[in-house]
Amino acid sequence: MKLYAPLSYYAATCKEKKKVCNGCGAKGGIKFPDTFYGLDISEACNRHDWMCKYGKTYGDFLFANAMFLLNMVTIIINASNWFMKILRLSRATKYFIAVALKGHDAYWKNKKKNKQMEITYKGSFR
Repeated sequence: MKLYAPLSYYAATCKEKKKVCNGCGAKGGIKFPDTFYGLDISEACNRHDWMCKYGKTYGDFLFANAMFLLNMVTIIINASNWFMKILRLSRATKYFIAVALKGHDAYWKNKKKNKQMEITYKGSFR
């Protein structure tokens, strides 16, 4: 299975991504581990950072969080045995809940709040 990201993420240079993406945790805020019991999930976090930076609507916020969970689950399923899947999926659920409940301030930082449910991302799985 492949990971989802907006087309602009795939088109961005490494330098452009580095300005926006910082792994798990809010830039300038609380930092969270980029690994789940030895499995690197930073690519899911980076794609989420990108979607949060360029999201415009509340629908984009919800969609970014849903794709964050999907990308974490995809990484876990592709790289874990049955026992580690249980532990890692449990942690992924906690990360998802954290961004869904506490990520509003980071998402709306330097943006005008837009409560529309429209999803403005155009993306694909690669």
